Parts: sequence; structure tokens; C-alpha cells
Amino acid sequence: MSKVNLLLTEANGNLASSKETIEAAVKRAEEYAFLKLKIGWDIDLLVTNRLYDIVIPEDGVGGRTRTSDFIEFAINEEKATECLISEMVVHELCHAARWGKNDEWAGLLFNEIINEGIATYFEAEFAKESREMTHFIKVVLGRADEENEKILRGIGGRLDSDIYDYGDIFFKGNDILPRWAGYTVGYYLIKKYLKMTGKKIEEVFANKYEDFRVVL
Repeated sequence: MSKVNLLLTEANGNLASSKETIEAAVKRAEEYAFLKLKIGWDIDLLVTNRLYDIVIPEDGVGGRTRTSDFIEFAINEEKATECLISEMVVHELCHAARWGKNDEWAGLLFNEIINEGIATYFEAEFAKESREMTHFIKVVLGRADEENEKILRGIGGRLDSDIYDYGDIFFKGNDILPRWAGYTVGYYLIKKYLKMTGKKIEEVFANKYEDFRVVL
């Protein structure tokens, strides 16, 4: 049976006090994502409290999917809870699942927006069933369609480019774009696509990037 192989960085007692919380959180995320996305292979999940560059400050969690079977994950033990860890692991498992069933590289900005939109939508569906949401997903759900349309118009001329500032568009924002603009626009476009097709996220997460062009 396929599973998540949880690997904790444990040198000098690192993460010892959070081990049970992490294990419970990962198990919950695994049960949700593996079933819905029909993941048929093992995934290694490395968890540490030392990769602060990928941690969302407000939530104390963050992740980075390297391949279809390897995810790096980091927590701030003072803020990360079981629910917040589970939610972000679900996001990363969606990336891994897509990569395992569709090995397209994003390349173009439009493709990367769709890539993150898929994982963010899947994460949001999980979060809606949880007793606690990350600040990240609250921002995603709280950003109005009209604002996302405005953001989309602002970056529209760069959608087919493979030269763009990933940090500004997806994380920091700038004088024009709000924080997490790429994620919220991606969520918005996936929401539009699901409405157009009448399908669920678990039915389309591995579709080709070109399939999503109909939302433009």
C-alpha cells in the first residue's frame, strides 16, 4: 500500500517535542490526498525546523515539492499546529501527484499559475473541512474575483513568457501586485475551469496545461 515515508531531521533532539503532532498531521494529509488523487507510489517527506526560507511566517509551515516522490517541509514549532501542517502537506502532495501523472514542466508563467492554482484549490477544499485554516488560504479565499481579474489583466502580457519574477508574483508582491498574487489568480482560474467543465479538482489536477487555456 502506498504511503508517505516521514523523515524528521532529529540531530541533537531537533523536532523531538513536535514528533507526535507532525506524525498525526502527515497521516491525516496522506489519507485525504492519496485517496482523492489516487496516488499509487510512496512519497518521501523530509520535515525540518531549519528551512525558514520556505516557512510562511503567519502559519509556521511551508513546503517545496522537488519530485513526484520527494517533498521538503519546514515548520516553526512555536506556530505550527496539526491542522496547519496537514493543510500545507496536502498542498505539496497535490504537486507530487500531478508530477507523478503528468511530467510537464511549467516553464511559462501561465503554466506556473495553473500549477499553483491546482494545488491551492485542492488545499482549500481540504481546509474547508478543517477546524483551522492557514492565513495563506484565508487570503486566497478572501480575495474577490474582481481583484483577481484585475491582477490577471495586469500580468496578462507576460502569461506566455518564461521570464518573470517568481518571488514578486507568487510570494512577496510589489508596488502593483499584492502578496501571493500568483496563487490567488491560479485558484480563481481553476475555480472558473471547474465551473465550466462541471468537474471536481481530483478529476482534472493532472490535465495538460493547454487544457486550462479555455479560461482566458
